[in-house]
Amino acid sequence: MKILARGQEVVRSGISITPPRGTYGRIAPRSGTAVKHRIAVNAVDIDSDYTGEIKVGLANMGNQDYQVKQGDRIAQLITEKVVESDCYEVRTLEKTNRGQQGFGSTGTSKAQICEISARAFGKFY
Repeated sequence: MKILARGQEVVRSGISITPPRGTYGRIAPRSGTAVKHRIAVNAVDIDSDYTGEIKVGLANMGNQDYQVKQGDRIAQLITEKVVESDCYEVRTLEKTNRGQQGFGSTGTSKAQICEISARAFGKFY
């Protein structure tokens, strides 16, 4: 399948999964494909009760067409834990230092990198 420059397509994976209870699947870009070919993955979430084929929305942010061939590694699956909690409406929110300041309002700082693994969820060994 060809993804035209500045275009997007939905690519069939040929894979069906059911994420474990208490989790959902998120399809994320592969860093090499993203950097080398400017291919972005559009939001793809897989609910724990979904059993159909995984389809991946790919957007070509580059100026050249991108050819997806069978067997190409176009994205990756990340399983994330879901925390279920009750939500309720309030009339006012607590005051914070940031308040309603939006994008870029938290300044800059060095990034911390943490190891993320399935083991961190406590159920996968």
